[in-house]
Amino acid sequence: MTDNIFLFGLGGVGAVYAFILNEAPNAQVTVCGRSNFQAVRDQGLEIRSEKFGERKGYKFHHAVSTPSDASLKGTNFKYVVCANKAITMSPSASEQIAPIVGEDTTIVLIQNGVGNDEEFRKRFPGNTILSGVTWVNANQPSPGVIVHKFEETMQFGVHWNESIDRAKQQAAYDRFVAHLRGGGTDVEEVPSIDLWRWKKTIWNCTWNTLTALTFCNTAQYLDASSSARIVARAIIDEMATIARALGHDIDEEYLTSLLERDAVKTGIYSSMCMDAVNGRPMEVDVIVSGPLRKAKELGIKTPTLEVINALVSANDWRFRNGIPAPGR
Repeated sequence: MTDNIFLFGLGGVGAVYAFILNEAPNAQVTVCGRSNFQAVRDQGLEIRSEKFGERKGYKFHHAVSTPSDASLKGTNFKYVVCANKAITMSPSASEQIAPIVGEDTTIVLIQNGVGNDEEFRKRFPGNTILSGVTWVNANQPSPGVIVHKFEETMQFGVHWNESIDRAKQQAAYDRFVAHLRGGGTDVEEVPSIDLWRWKKTIWNCTWNTLTALTFCNTAQYLDASSSARIVARAIIDEMATIARALGHDIDEEYLTSLLERDAVKTGIYSSMCMDAVNGRPMEVDVIVSGPLRKAKELGIKTPTLEVINALVSANDWRFRNGIPAPGR
């Protein structure tokens, strides 16, 4: 049986997973993009991947620019995948996908951040929600052209809902994992996706913010001053304190690795840095402000995180309000 899958958010990461799902034997994928919609619809996607090879004119079952497109009426989507950037938007992502979410639709979140599921749980209390934490280096230098470096792995799990039959949630999960593997991705099935969301967000909160604020890659940042490592480690430790207070067992070895990975020493930029360079809204709430709110609720002092939040929030406010940098 073929499953209809709708993927919302066709940026670099979204496009990689749209391709993976479309390559699965029993999946039929409809993609939803904005700036690249016309290019993908008319010419197809161009993929330059060190893992999956090169494809030109790659077509999906259907391409639309909005989930409310009239052509989708009557289509029963088994899965709706949200791979959009997890920025604050109006209308919200959950509101935008509402027209295509049916009673038996499973929602899949492939995004950065923690607490992403709360918005969707509130709007769709009776729908299963799955979640993936991705480690993938992909960007879109021009509309419809995706450049993907070799790395592509994912931790995947369920945001369990006690009001939904567990066997039903498990079946939806198993079937989607089969689609991912059928398309050629590396999936690690994890018992607690919330744990892994926090682990990835500690990484994001450290390196996304520091590269976005300095316009340095990770190696340049660490080489710039003796304070650099101290500040990075302070962010890591404060975020880990919040996660542990919420019951997540973050091991010390993992935290240490965030400063010692080969990619960090070689030097990488983050997606948030690229957003800052281009004056685009950034994923501040799910990566920085949300964890900071949790710290305040728990009575945990996080002075470094407070400063980082103030600085990235100021830049994000400027981008959202179209205020240029001085002299521009």
